[in-house]
Amino acid sequence: MKEFIHDISEIFSRLGKEIDDVKANLEKVKLEAKKAELTGQEIQRKINEFQAVAQPKVDKINEILEKLAEENNGK
Repeated sequence: MKEFIHDISEIFSRLGKEIDDVKANLEKVKLEAKKAELTGQEIQRKINEFQAVAQPKVDKINEILEKLAEENNGK
């Protein structure tokens, strides 16, 4: 009976350690997920900045292309 109690005690001890390990790993995952979210937000901000800078240039290119197309159609 003494050995049985010792074995059960050891099992619970290992289980407790594994639970602690899972909790620690969960906290690491939460931290990395937050970092990934912040990185995603920064990427989206950079895309928006690029679009704001690039859009006028794209509009100008399209305007030039339309004029060229009109000139070609008139010939």
